[in-house]
Amino acid sequence: MSLHLLAPLREKMFGKVIRIISVFYLTIVCPVVGIAQKNNGAGSPLVSENFVFPYYITGFDSVSSEWPVLSNTENLLLVQDGDYILQRKSKMGPFAIVGELDQSLDAYRLVSSLKLVKSQNEDGSIGLLFMTQAEGKGGFIFEINASSQYRLRQITPAGYVNLSGTTKDGGWSKSSLLKPLGIANLVEVRTLGSKYDIYLNNSLVLSFQELAYKNGGIGFVIGPGSLGKIDFLYLFSHDKLRDNGVTSKSGSSGDESEQDVIELAESIISLKSALNKLQAENDELKQRLEDFKGSEKELAQLKSGYTIQISQLEKQLSVKQKSIDSLELINQDLRKYKELVKGNNDEGGDLVISLSKKLKAEKQRADELQKENEQLKVQMRMQNIPSGKGSESPAPKAGPSGFNLPDEKKEQP
Repeated sequence: MSLHLLAPLREKMFGKVIRIISVFYLTIVCPVVGIAQKNNGAGSPLVSENFVFPYYITGFDSVSSEWPVLSNTENLLLVQDGDYILQRKSKMGPFAIVGELDQSLDAYRLVSSLKLVKSQNEDGSIGLLFMTQAEGKGGFIFEINASSQYRLRQITPAGYVNLSGTTKDGGWSKSSLLKPLGIANLVEVRTLGSKYDIYLNNSLVLSFQELAYKNGGIGFVIGPGSLGKIDFLYLFSHDKLRDNGVTSKSGSSGDESEQDVIELAESIISLKSALNKLQAENDELKQRLEDFKGSEKELAQLKSGYTIQISQLEKQLSVKQKSIDSLELINQDLRKYKELVKGNNDEGGDLVISLSKKLKAEKQRADELQKENEQLKVQMRMQNIPSGKGSESPAPKAGPSGFNLPDEKKEQP
């Protein structure tokens, strides 16, 4: 059961109430009720101490002196809407910051929410720093990336030492416990007497021992080209004398009955279950909306394409219609000629055949007339008919136009 899902509910009206429930859950419910922890292959935890005294609590609801605000060409650090936003603009390497907290605390329980929003670099990540030493000479970094991997490294004067994964994988280890990109992950560190346990979303993933540090600072790291958000940071002590004066209505009193604690825990679980369901439904609706938008764009493109095609087809249809109308007019004229020759056409009135025969007949008749005319001219020259005054012979019979008409009984085929 993780706390990061409670963060979106911290509106102005309910912020204090949610904060009290969160602290009460971390300080009393989890240790007393004994919520089961999965080891995920890490074995049993090394630290069994209960850390029930609030030492430092922040939900990043306002700017404070403990955490720096920065804006330049390489980095952007700011507090906004209940988140500590870390943006590494440069792609040349990670950037780390350490809070202005009391670094003398040697045993504690540290709980924070890390969300990697996006990354423009394959090495993009976000992480938690703890037990950091002065001038960067020591400490630990627990990181997560967008590929559902985590990594634990130790900072030494000679460089990094991987405490997880393999050298080949750069220390990264795959884990199904990690949430996808854009979803917060609950990271918890427990340390006491050089022993360390690291929990990821309430499951133990790493346990180790390191004698090098007695105490150290706490901070965050953001990978190159990455944007991340920190929702809250809670720090608890196991020693009442180390109580840093953090007040809470939940307190740490042991006078409350176990039944009340269990009922409160059940209420929190019920609330978080409802939140998980709503979050899942919200994600599903967002995905469906994105799919719908994509389909809508495709339909708009198809519609535009069809509109263009229809317009082109309409133009082609208009041209075809004009051509058809022209052919229809020509066909009407041809029908007249066809009707004229239909009655005299033995072939059934076919226009082309009729006209061909007609043309052939006229040509033959013209040839015959030409021959006849030539014969008449020859005869006239042979008879030497005078053209002057004197006895006149009767002129040949001619038609009105001066052209000899053929015999009416003679018909051309």
